[in-house]
Amino acid sequence: MSSAISSYPVLTDQLRSKYRLCILEDYSFSYTRDSSEYSLEPEEIGAGSLNHKLVDSKGGWNPDRDNLRVRRKLVIQNAACLFGGSGIACRSAEIGIAVKWTSADSKQRGAIPAGSLSMADASSEITLEHQFDPAQLRGMVEFTTFMYIKKPGQPLPGEMFLANRCGMLLGEIDRYQIQLDGSGSVFPVNVVDEPDQPLWYVRCNWTDPKYDLFSETVSINLNKAHRSYKYIDRNSKTFNQQLLSEIISSALCVIISKLKSRESEWNSTVSGTDMDDGSVSQAVNYFIQTLEWDVSSPEITAISVRKFMDGKVMK
Repeated sequence: MSSAISSYPVLTDQLRSKYRLCILEDYSFSYTRDSSEYSLEPEEIGAGSLNHKLVDSKGGWNPDRDNLRVRRKLVIQNAACLFGGSGIACRSAEIGIAVKWTSADSKQRGAIPAGSLSMADASSEITLEHQFDPAQLRGMVEFTTFMYIKKPGQPLPGEMFLANRCGMLLGEIDRYQIQLDGSGSVFPVNVVDEPDQPLWYVRCNWTDPKYDLFSETVSINLNKAHRSYKYIDRNSKTFNQQLLSEIISSALCVIISKLKSRESEWNSTVSGTDMDDGSVSQAVNYFIQTLEWDVSSPEITAISVRKFMDGKVMK
């Protein structure tokens, strides 16, 4: 909730608690590909945190290539308490509910209308549903659910001090954050600050790739302390998408090469047997079976991965 002082009454924690005003369901996330929908699981980052990363159990979601669908339901009970002299809007006004989203890394923001309330509503179920385009969001994205004046009313005696202009904010319901980049995507790219390290490097820390999670044991690290980082920084004027593509391509070839070094684990990876959801082996199996990478030899793997990444650059 915002701590800003308002010149008119707004939604408060006390008001919500007194009237048991809001029943909030969890956000749900998914993406679509080839007319099929796949779920993304929000995984909490830090105990008690509002920050989550999105994990694809199939290991195939990439926010640069795939869309992102967001859904949520909330129920507003005892809506009448919001209207009139003891509420936050005139009796004849209409209160809107929307979700503001902010993606600082992509330098974009917007608002998604979800529903509205009037004095006559005893209870109202609000459904939020929105689809973001591929590459529209990056990094940390914050969702803030809030109330506002959707339609002004005719103030009665005792209501002249209430907010009554279209668009005036009436307070926040809650906030929620998701992390799109890094360990939540098919290519786990992290930014590090390490002056003594090269521009990029790969870490492969799995013990058993058939069971260890790809999102937790593999990382492609881009070093912002390096003098050439400006060429792979998406927020830089000198950003070179092709160079970043080359780095990720090389890193993926390293990951595949290491996995191929142990024959029994590689055989399971290729066949798609005896592996856990979200494991390193399952992620690489996705590269081979779904993305159709040819990994028959190191040089052919390098060509196949780069052709795929070049396609992403062109898009």
